[in-house]
Amino acid sequence: MRRMALATCASVFAVAALSACIATAQQPQQTKSPQFEVASIKPGKPQPGFDSRSSGGGPGGQYRMENVPLRQWVKMALSVNDYALQAPPWLDSTRFDLIAKLPADKPVDQNAMAGMMKSLLIERFGLKWHEEAGTVSGFELVTDKKILLTPATLLERLGHGGRGWGPTAINGTNMSMPELAEMLSDALGKKVVDSTHISGGFDIKLMWRPLDDAKAEEEKRNGIDVDNLPSTVFTAVREKLGLRLQTAMVPSQIIVVDNINRQPTGN
Repeated sequence: MRRMALATCASVFAVAALSACIATAQQPQQTKSPQFEVASIKPGKPQPGFDSRSSGGGPGGQYRMENVPLRQWVKMALSVNDYALQAPPWLDSTRFDLIAKLPADKPVDQNAMAGMMKSLLIERFGLKWHEEAGTVSGFELVTDKKILLTPATLLERLGHGGRGWGPTAINGTNMSMPELAEMLSDALGKKVVDSTHISGGFDIKLMWRPLDDAKAEEEKRNGIDVDNLPSTVFTAVREKLGLRLQTAMVPSQIIVVDNINRQPTGN
């Protein structure tokens, strides 16, 4: 009888412990997703000479999007590059305005903004998606005839360095080849993978001529010798680094939009 009682107590404690473990495991899923305090969505109003724009303030401020294609909303919400997003083509031509109030009790960084956009699209547009491994049209970064890379200094390898990039420039110290490939992906709007098999960190300084003549003139006024810059990023990579970008089908995680409604639910 005593043995039976002890066995019963042990079972009770085991069930209680299991329940506690389950509750602990489920806890992260109960965390509430970040949300805009208030959000008003209206159809975009195309205007001659005006494409789209976004602006926002700090905590408790207002965030606005004007005439922005719905595809951009999805890219922002899911933190996905254009080349890795499979979505209905009508998202490119369907535009909306957004006026939203940001939370007042917490700072709003890029991750928080993505979370709020994700919550908004799920609630108001019925967004559903899944991820899958696949391949996309992109580039491989490979070595050319003569490598011209400059190794990082000892101080830079110890962590004294930085990164910077723009539409026609990539700069960095102690940069690895995978990091360079990632920045080239942003510049080209296509996936770039490192196939150089080169390890270590390097000082990278790349600039190339803007395709837009008005932008080139602006760079000239800022003191940049645009006329002597490489004509494209491909030329810059080859001439300045001794590397080459070659077209290839490259592996990438792909986000597939399973559902998104053409119109949002009411404000």
